[in-house]
Amino acid sequence: MVELDWNNIPKDLCPVCKTDKYLSPTLQFKINPECYHKICDSCVDRIFSLGPSPCPYPNCGKILRKNRFKTQIFDDVEVERECDVRKRVVAVYNKTQEDFKTLDEYNAYLEEIEEYVYKLVNKIDVEQTEQKLKEYQQAHKDDIEMSNNQRDQEYEKFLKLQNLEKRYKAEKNKINREIIKEEQNLKNLGKLEVINQLQTASGEKDADKIIANVRDSMISKTSNYKEQLEELEKNYQEQREKIISGLDEIKEEEKPKVPFTPFNGDRVVSPPYEYGDYKDPFLLKIVDDVQYKAGGYKIDFYFHKSLNDAFTGLHCIIEEEKETVDQVMG
Repeated sequence: MVELDWNNIPKDLCPVCKTDKYLSPTLQFKINPECYHKICDSCVDRIFSLGPSPCPYPNCGKILRKNRFKTQIFDDVEVERECDVRKRVVAVYNKTQEDFKTLDEYNAYLEEIEEYVYKLVNKIDVEQTEQKLKEYQQAHKDDIEMSNNQRDQEYEKFLKLQNLEKRYKAEKNKINREIIKEEQNLKNLGKLEVINQLQTASGEKDADKIIANVRDSMISKTSNYKEQLEELEKNYQEQREKIISGLDEIKEEEKPKVPFTPFNGDRVVSPPYEYGDYKDPFLLKIVDDVQYKAGGYKIDFYFHKSLNDAFTGLHCIIEEEKETVDQVMG
């Protein structure tokens, strides 16, 4: 029997049980990030089900655990290893360009990441590099956790936007197909209707009236689908704005809180007023004006400021407050 060359293992062969993927098409290979040695799924279950065990590869000796095994994505193990190392480093060094004042500082930050990845992949000063990563992680634990949470939330919002756009396009295409189909049917039906009604018409005026009525009927039916398209577009934009505003709310919540001072205004949780249903024709024109909307202006800002100016200071009598303070201090 020919001995297996462990340094040159065939791509579709498990070196432990010698099972070939040609004879077993369902064979799946897994690797462990500890050593990146390839083992088939059956051998992983057989060797590591009872607990941690040494790697079956000769001269490896690393203790492996079953829950650390994963399916290999790339054919080249070195590429797989570099991706895992990069993912681990970026999980710690997870700042974005918005976190830096200048582009040069951000580029220096990226170069530091690449240096750590290069050293870990090529096994250069591994212990010192791992120690630096550990110290950085401990020193910036809160910032790292905050950035990871923010990234997860933004990714979740991104998926919602993608799903919303997908549903919108599918519904829009469906309505467009119905419009084309209905227009074709109406054309054919309109011809038959005109012919049948013209046969019973008594004069030229009746014929003109019949043709006009059929034309109006066709326009009315097709306009219903166009109204559905407009309503679909409106609902899509409203839902999209809600999702995007959710991203803005997350960023607003993460702003550092400043100590209370009366010069910054009273932080009232619930405003002392309610919005009514009054419609101002002048303001409605501004709401629909592209020149105002292009700059990001919202009429809600105007309402909020006007109501705050109107209600701020009510029930606040300075003279009575001064007397109370004098009594307490005296």
